Amino acid sequence: MITISYTPPTPEQIAQARANALAASHPASWVWDEAAVSFVPPIPLPTDGLPKLWDEDSQSFIPFPGFPT
Repeated sequence: MITISYTPPTPEQIAQARANALAASHPASWVWDEAAVSFVPPIPLPTDGLPKLWDEDSQSFIPFPGFPT
């Protein structure tokens, strides 16, 4: 039997993750989501299983160039 243990992050680790995320570059249209401690896109990522890139000009996810479909 496999035992998995999880130690929740400390308040200091959460604060550091928040500071790192806020300092990182991100698309201008993405907004801060405190619950996720991350910037999130204005629309959900498609769930078709194919890799996507964010296109700021069209405000949408586009297919990853060169990835076979």
